[in-house]
Amino acid sequence: MQTRATRPLGEWKWTTFPVFCALSIGLFVGVYAGWIAGFIAADKDDQTLTTVVFIIAALFLGFSLSRVTTRFLVSRNWVRPRKKR
Repeated sequence: MQTRATRPLGEWKWTTFPVFCALSIGLFVGVYAGWIAGFIAADKDDQTLTTVVFIIAALFLGFSLSRVTTRFLVSRNWVRPRKKR
């Protein structure tokens, strides 16, 4: 019986854009689902904290989508990247 040699996994970099994008999408979907569940289930009067967290999640999602859109436009040569200073 032969065994395969496994390669060691590379070092995971948490501060990369794909990680930020995945976390912001997950945060937005989670907060939105929680907002809907809370709105349907119970207290409709005091949702200030939920609204603030939802706005923050939307800002994170907007930043990540703007980065993806910018990279797409640069890759298609529709806009030129900025010159490095």
